[in-house]
Amino acid sequence: MSLLSKQLSIAVIGAPSSGKSYLLFDLIHAFHVLGYRPQELPLNYNYSSFGTFFYDTFNADTGGMKGTEVYASRPESHYGAHMSHKRGVDLWVNFLNIPGEAFSDMDVIKDYFALKEKIERAKHGLFFLTTYRAPSGHEIKLVLPSREFNLSGYSAVPVAGRVRHVEYMSWENIRAVLDEGDYQETGSRDDISGIELFSRLSEILTDSVRLCLLENWNTLTGRPEDLTHYDENVIKHFYPLSYCQNATDLIICDNIDAHESTAQLSLEVGHYLDKLTGHAPNVYLAYRNTDILLGGKIDSYKDALGAAAVSEVSRRNQAYSRFIDELVPALAADDGGWLGKEMAERICLSAGRSNGFAFRELLSKSLMRKKKKVLDPVDNKPLPPHVHFTATPIDADLEIYQNDPSDVTRFILDNGQVVKSFVHETNLDMTRHACWGSLQLLMDLLGQNDCLPSSLKNDLTETLNYFNSNQ
Repeated sequence: MSLLSKQLSIAVIGAPSSGKSYLLFDLIHAFHVLGYRPQELPLNYNYSSFGTFFYDTFNADTGGMKGTEVYASRPESHYGAHMSHKRGVDLWVNFLNIPGEAFSDMDVIKDYFALKEKIERAKHGLFFLTTYRAPSGHEIKLVLPSREFNLSGYSAVPVAGRVRHVEYMSWENIRAVLDEGDYQETGSRDDISGIELFSRLSEILTDSVRLCLLENWNTLTGRPEDLTHYDENVIKHFYPLSYCQNATDLIICDNIDAHESTAQLSLEVGHYLDKLTGHAPNVYLAYRNTDILLGGKIDSYKDALGAAAVSEVSRRNQAYSRFIDELVPALAADDGGWLGKEMAERICLSAGRSNGFAFRELLSKSLMRKKKKVLDPVDNKPLPPHVHFTATPIDADLEIYQNDPSDVTRFILDNGQVVKSFVHETNLDMTRHACWGSLQLLMDLLGQNDCLPSSLKNDLTETLNYFNSNQ
């Protein structure tokens, strides 16, 4: 990585159907709108590419998004890219889609950090790092429970792709993967400490980490009676919880069309942050499906979009800011204004009005840990900074696409003359995606990491300067 490169590791956290996958889709397009272009990835890149994300999550025949299953999280579960901007630093960015249930049990969080401490105390003899290489040059790194461990002594048992996606593999399954790709062990086995295991976790097949923990459990903890509980409740979330330790940014996803808010999730993630030492990620709240709030107002935002001959990013920011400038007074009104009382209360519950415990408190914890100015506890603004209202099915002309009645996983626009698929249109030309709210979220994220190109800072409105600030 060059001196002009920056690493961004972004955890997108939310309940099922909260819109995490579509938010990733939106953010990838937002990079393109901001002028970033993907560069070629090295063969030994640890994560899957953005191109793989589109392959994994979309149905090529219908243009609809596949549902996201609860999955066994590994380095390949990340989607990453090397992004270059002609007026900014290069970015090595990766996303991990994390189910909110990883944070839902505070006892599990406590047990995870207890296990983490035991692992970090382990000096030698529990984790032996080794590399297997295929003729193509692709590598798989494993940790083995001893220097003498004989993986070839296990019978190869193939595992179906779908099963492998949702369940961690056994040694027999790993042996089958290595045999299928003609992988051969190279070099010596390095006896690594628990601290080094954590530092290199993104390189190592998570399945082998789990198996090492199980095989060395008694030596590691001295409590064999805890093994079943930890394997079923803690180790299955080991990778995503470990990833968040070093993530630069955490995005909480809130489906604005759902009955439940993310107030509880923000509390749980805040409990996790309380346990972290030496690091605090930036945090953001992304309301999803906010196209349901636009309705008959969209023509007003179209006027803002075409109001001035300025940059494309500035035009989109002006349209989005007009929406926010109308939204905030409604949230502050006793009757919820044009939002209605129920919707206004739901939004404020997730954001955490005044000294509430929801996102506002989570943000305060992050800012305090980063030694930045914390929120004023008597500030009664409806929304704190770093809150964004995002929506997927809106194109660059601010046309809102609707769910296809014959396939609710995709969005279409039927203007009486032609039927267009949103995913098809925006993937043909990535600037055709409006990236409503997600463009502003990405600019906020880049700004918090001190890597927003100076040429784009002038495109921020006064409204966005507040939501992108720590004031």
